[in-house]
Amino acid sequence: MNFRIKHLIFPVRKVVKLVIEPIFPLRVDPKECYSIRFLPFSGLRKYGLRNSGYIPTAADEAFFAEEHPLSPEGDFLTLSVTFPQEDCYICRLYVGDTQVETHEIYALEEDLFAKNPYKGDNHLHTRFSDGKDSPMYMAAAACRFGYDYCVITDHYRYAPSLMARDFFAPTGIDFLVVPGEEVHSPDNPVHIINWGGRESVNAWFQQNEAEYRAAVEAELSAITEPMTDADRYAAAACQVIFDRIRQAGGLSILCHPHWIVTHGFNEHEDITDYLADHKRFDVLELIAGGAYEVGTQIQLSYYKARPAMPIVGSSDSHGCFGDALEPGNFTIAFADSLEVEAIKSAIGSGLAIAGNDNKFYGDYRLVKYAYFLQRNYYPEHKKKRNALGAWMVRMASSNGETDTPDDKRKAIRPSEDFTKLRYTE
Repeated sequence: MNFRIKHLIFPVRKVVKLVIEPIFPLRVDPKECYSIRFLPFSGLRKYGLRNSGYIPTAADEAFFAEEHPLSPEGDFLTLSVTFPQEDCYICRLYVGDTQVETHEIYALEEDLFAKNPYKGDNHLHTRFSDGKDSPMYMAAAACRFGYDYCVITDHYRYAPSLMARDFFAPTGIDFLVVPGEEVHSPDNPVHIINWGGRESVNAWFQQNEAEYRAAVEAELSAITEPMTDADRYAAAACQVIFDRIRQAGGLSILCHPHWIVTHGFNEHEDITDYLADHKRFDVLELIAGGAYEVGTQIQLSYYKARPAMPIVGSSDSHGCFGDALEPGNFTIAFADSLEVEAIKSAIGSGLAIAGNDNKFYGDYRLVKYAYFLQRNYYPEHKKKRNALGAWMVRMASSNGETDTPDDKRKAIRPSEDFTKLRYTE
């Protein structure tokens, strides 16, 4: 490419100034004629937006039907433009009569324009449960994979997530470790994540089993639908755990409900149906793990048949260097900032999608936007994350003793790059 567009993310229905910069050693030639044409990725959506507050006009249609001269301003080329609809726009750049390059930009409605995309893994295990590596290594690996945050979720244990968080927090690095745990309550086969809770829910029922049992018994009285006794008990126990996670300030995530084990679904379908019909969990883990593709496909079909609910994607990885966080499932949360409460709010309100490097799932609007980010933002973002993650690996390997002032990787701020892509006047 010989040119780059200064901003890639724009607001809709506002006059904005498109700035195109030649890449050194190329310079703007005042004797040359530069022009640009815009093609809405989805086509001009008059029918599609007929019930919205704005329908593209005949003037909009005419604007996108022709090339527009670019005005030289010093070393830049500029054009004032208004994008009528939320969409990706293909930009064809011409020098004279010759098309020289194609670029992509995106225009967003105000609500999504204000959000930042944060990629993360919500389900990771360490050697403190059935994993292979330390909490610090798992966090470092997540960063190396290009993620902005991760959640350590050991079986029965909350403390390892605090270990990783507290190890890296004093360094001030641009990576978020969220406290968490995978909850396994007595006589309940269902796996549940406590995402970001202030305290351990596993510790609660381990130390207060009588209180837990009493709460489950009270919940059982509300279940009048036909179920086996074991499934009814599990469903009641899940509702108690969901409520307890909420009391702790966390998100409750229903993990891989269609995970297939030797005897079929680990979580009987009656349990899943009841929990979906009487929803008190916050989020569904839509995709997780790499050895359960049949279960994942069944789960995707199940999700599509249900009313929309918040989702996440996770690797459910048990190792970072041998397994390399396979298969690379993650979440993109569209949030206000890289902070626990902001990410929690985004996920809980449905402003998140699940996916991997090949496929995205979730809300159509978010998925469409995410594929644009996959092409135009995440490749460079991952390079910076990888460099910062390499520094985190070094720190984890030395137990923090190699934090040398001359190592510039510590200061890399990948999450701040996105704000530079967003249009400002």
